[in-house]
Amino acid sequence: MSLSSSLSPSSGSRRRSLSFSRRSVRGLRTAAHVARGLFVPKTTGIDSEDPLSRWCRDLLSLLGVELALTGERPDPGAYLLVSNHISWMDILVIRALFPTRFVAKEEIALWPVIGSSAREAGTLFLGRNRLSSFFDTLHFARTLLEKDLSVCVFPEGTTTSGTHLLPFRTGMFEICIATGKPVLPLYLRYVSATCGSSLPVSYTDNESFARSFWRTLGEPRISARVDIFPPITPEGMTRKELARGAWRVLQERALLAGTL
Repeated sequence: MSLSSSLSPSSGSRRRSLSFSRRSVRGLRTAAHVARGLFVPKTTGIDSEDPLSRWCRDLLSLLGVELALTGERPDPGAYLLVSNHISWMDILVIRALFPTRFVAKEEIALWPVIGSSAREAGTLFLGRNRLSSFFDTLHFARTLLEKDLSVCVFPEGTTTSGTHLLPFRTGMFEICIATGKPVLPLYLRYVSATCGSSLPVSYTDNESFARSFWRTLGEPRISARVDIFPPITPEGMTRKELARGAWRVLQERALLAGTL
């Protein structure tokens, strides 16, 4: 699937949601693709053309999602990718572009479609109410960075509608301090063909996954826009300072997006 930035619906070009039958067909095709994903090689290297990245791009294409990338791809190497968090789709979008492992809340493992995909992608599931789970995850994530494999986290700790940025939790930034690996800030935004905002794609307020997924199936087209910012090196910084620096970068972008 090629990267595109062509989807910018104006009030006169916005489209209606897909019909029940068209959503159903799209859902069945998506389910079939997810099943085929069980046989996709899951080795995570440094090449964004690895089989799992291609599988994610194909899945997004089935969902009517176009990828639009702004900014320069970083030099090859390991990074702690940090991003704002809007939707269950975020994992697919980032994994389509970067060969990274994820740290995610353990509840995601139980989600249909995304849960199985996340497990197959080697996601590290974090039990947020268990301190032992956090330290285990921190250790595994540090080990990955030391092996020159990137890790992605959503330091807000939860999803938002995409209109604002929550404070960052700083714990996972410690692995950059320990390994010297840089932080790579990413900002995600979705543009819907029906209303021009992230709202149809956002997954918030304890909404059921089924309802969110069905609504997303009804979107004729979605532009998933990813801004890549320059890496932030941790030299001479504490984890809180590093987290604050990444937050400021994404907050400035969020404020700009709110004025568009």
